[in-house]
Amino acid sequence: MKETEQWLIDFGSRLKAEREKQKLTQHALAVKAKTKQDYIAQIERGLRNPSLKTLMNILLALDISADHLIYGSNEKKYNEIDGVMKEFNDFMTRRSIEEISSYYEIVRFLSKYM
Repeated sequence: MKETEQWLIDFGSRLKAEREKQKLTQHALAVKAKTKQDYIAQIERGLRNPSLKTLMNILLALDISADHLIYGSNEKKYNEIDGVMKEFNDFMTRRSIEEISSYYEIVRFLSKYM
């Protein structure tokens, strides 16, 4: 299977999951997105690649962001980042301004090589 085909299948699966999460039928989503039910069904099965206009109508109908449908949920990633940032913030609040400046310069230097 080509990478593009897998992307369309994954996109369609996320669309279906979001539609079902919002307790919408394909017909109800189609009406809200100004398209046809069979077109929504084909997108959900990964058989059709929606135009930008249709994508925008779907996003507006579901009141979600494009990254949610295109890339999937980043909730776990955001929770991990929040945890690390909280721990880092707690660490830094116990430091002097001179130490914070030194840590910043170290991180800036290291980031060039990562």
